[in-house]
Amino acid sequence: QETFSGIRILKAYSQQNQFTDSFNHESGVYKSLQMSLVKVDSIFQPMMILLIGLSTILTIFIGGNLAIKGEITPGNIAEFVIYVNMLTWPVAALGWVTSLVQRAAASQKRINEFLNTTPEIYNQSNELEASLSGNIEFKNVSFTYPDTGIEALKEVSFCIEEGKTLAIIGKTGCGKSKISKLVTRLYDTTKGSV
Repeated sequence: QETFSGIRILKAYSQQNQFTDSFNHESGVYKSLQMSLVKVDSIFQPMMILLIGLSTILTIFIGGNLAIKGEITPGNIAEFVIYVNMLTWPVAALGWVTSLVQRAAASQKRINEFLNTTPEIYNQSNELEASLSGNIEFKNVSFTYPDTGIEALKEVSFCIEEGKTLAIIGKTGCGKSKISKLVTRLYDTTKGSV
């Protein structure tokens, strides 16, 4: 979440690969934790069945001893066995299903938010450049904020040769930071080309 909220800074400093590696590492950690959970679940399910069976056997054993002494009838033993079976499975199933539903709902909500997000910037081609080099040129670039309609840049043109620097000075709100964001393609131009 922090990575996506700070995507502009990551792109500006060309740190996508480093954070992709970090994300892959975190995904591996999450996978190993999930596998641990699966192992616990795989032990838990047979243990539940074993305990249910033991509770039935104990009910019959203790009830049988009491029936031999004449304190209860064999019908009472059958009643308790039925009660144990009637109560055990619904409680176990309720806890198990509730856990699964809550985990799935939370995960699906986060996944849907991510999948339904539409990118603001579209590439004209799918080609990826391995390294960045060359001149930076603005040709009649204009930029208007889409939400407010305020024009930040109007027909700006310049060329920065490779290895050279350019200093841009001006008042607050005149478009200095907007130029740097257009260079790093955090925004697309309204008119002109970079």
